Amino acid sequence: MEEKKRIGNFTSSKIYKLIPMGSVPMSEKELVDFKIQNPKSRKKNKSSGFTDLGKTYIRNKRNEILMGRTSEVEINTKPLKWGSLMEVVLFQKEEIDKGYRMAHKLTIVHDKIPHFSGTPDLIELGVKIGEIKCFYPNNFCNLSVCILKKDIELFKKHFPKEYWQCVSNSILCEVDIVEIIAFMPYYDELIDVIEQFENSNILEGNNLNPADYWFMQNDDIKTLPYLPNDSKMSNINRFEFTVPEEDKSFLISRIKEATIKLTLI
Repeated sequence: MEEKKRIGNFTSSKIYKLIPMGSVPMSEKELVDFKIQNPKSRKKNKSSGFTDLGKTYIRNKRNEILMGRTSEVEINTKPLKWGSLMEVVLFQKEEIDKGYRMAHKLTIVHDKIPHFSGTPDLIELGVKIGEIKCFYPNNFCNLSVCILKKDIELFKKHFPKEYWQCVSNSILCEVDIVEIIAFMPYYDELIDVIEQFENSNILEGNNLNPADYWFMQNDDIKTLPYLPNDSKMSNINRFEFTVPEEDKSFLISRIKEATIKLTLI
């Protein structure tokens, strides 16, 4: 049922593909006017439409509408499964706001903007949303260093995929405040999670398939992402901010423009 809500819809996790502006040649009049104002510039094109990245994404969504199914097949990669499990682990921690509820299995479809849906990780109804990222070591550290600077423009520049996912889900959930959270367990925490496999129903109780997590008990622990207990980096790093209204408006305009092109590509 949730998968059907994504068919033919631009989703929060991929919405960043619609952000970059494409380029088209200026008309003769536009070029003359531009040269008058910018006599030293050699520019002949203007920003318009979508880049190849956006065009391909729109084309894939058109294909989904025609086929009645997603254009991608599910790939059960180790990093994806790791991320799903760590979201559950993080949600159980005291550091997570008690007003949050997990929503990572819930796909929200916008009731007024066609072909627009998304799945936030955490929702505090009417207040804010949270996005959890449980990356492997380098990406975890890079994201953590970035968000700890508490700078929206820096976050947008260096992590556009994650930033626009936050913006998108804030629109869908009708909130202004979002929180991006980077998590990687300490070594002792990881050991505790592995022990829970044997002593609890942490997987079944959170709708996770035990067959997908064979690696947690069979792989060498050194192949799993974790921080040493004495690491200089905290296991949980977060940045809460108010989404700029201009970014909400811009994203909505891009979704609407992309929706028009669904039938033209």
